[in-house]
Amino acid sequence: MRIAHIHSGVRGIASYALNLYKYFEKTGDNTLVVSEAKWTKQKIPVYEPKSFLLGGILPWARSIKEVEQNLLEFKPDILHHHHPSGRLDFNIKRFRTALGTPLICTFHMAVGSRKYTIDKVMNTFFRLTRSNFTDAVCYVAISKFVREQLIRIGGVPKERIVLLYAGVDPDSFKPVQYEPHDTLEILFVGQITPEKGIDRLIRIVQRLSEERKVRLSIIGNGTLKPILMKKTRNSSIINWVGFLNSPAKVGEFYAKSDVTVLPVRWDEAFSYIPVESLSSGTPVIASRLGGNPEIIQEGKTGHLFTARKYDELYDILKNAEIPKLWEMGAVGREYILEKHTLETFGAKYKSLYKNVITNPENLNQID
Repeated sequence: MRIAHIHSGVRGIASYALNLYKYFEKTGDNTLVVSEAKWTKQKIPVYEPKSFLLGGILPWARSIKEVEQNLLEFKPDILHHHHPSGRLDFNIKRFRTALGTPLICTFHMAVGSRKYTIDKVMNTFFRLTRSNFTDAVCYVAISKFVREQLIRIGGVPKERIVLLYAGVDPDSFKPVQYEPHDTLEILFVGQITPEKGIDRLIRIVQRLSEERKVRLSIIGNGTLKPILMKKTRNSSIINWVGFLNSPAKVGEFYAKSDVTVLPVRWDEAFSYIPVESLSSGTPVIASRLGGNPEIIQEGKTGHLFTARKYDELYDILKNAEIPKLWEMGAVGREYILEKHTLETFGAKYKSLYKNVITNPENLNQID
């Protein structure tokens, strides 16, 4: 089977495409990854058309004809588009027509939310581009949250939507042996941007340090990073790790932490962070937004708090018992091994691809 993936290469979609590439490379299938923006994840063969960032955020390929020619030369059996992907979102129908192959669209963002600035941006972009996806045989929602939005505002027939949760490599993200300690090790992984809530997490940790021993490690880059680093430059409880281009290295930080915190302010469709963290045996505390409640089991694999009510998050961290956190992490590891491994994830997509090719009129539901 030959699969062409089109995506932006910006934010979390790269992890999704990387995991699919790893699975299908192992099964002997041929995969073409088209990354409209600069590929920053683990090094794999990627076709990067010449492009620039429109407004500093939207990938914009300079030559659509060049992209089309590369797709025609690859001759895929399946065209798999990952929304949002910048300028290529406006040309998916053109590519599908030229190739004459089935089109699958996976939606990675909240398409119907308008609470936060980035939600409004993504909602507007979806409305501008959705007419280009009408040729899709199948629409993949990465969470129930996204599925409901596609039904509500996307004009998408319910029977053409397939729910399919992501998975991770449990060998890259794996636990370590618990060793007693008294400093609460908190981890944040992701973009250092306002919608991620990292600025408030730092303030909470600083306040928490007056009550108990605590340290916050931060992995990632983003627009807020220079400002926040300057504000915390003399703080011994804030550890700026930087961007790590290795799942295994990120996995080590997850595994050695007591808890991962995801204090997002926006409707994140389905974050990879909880899946990676739980696979590493580390529980997650997250805002009760987007797809987070679908992966985090309250009191079992972590905790959820009301978005933007940071006193709730503070109280959870203040009262967290380190041994109990590790117990929840062990439960989370078992949950991931059962539901969200790379093998499970890839096999689901392989089944979907075969379904779309052989019997597109009758799509089988997956999750």
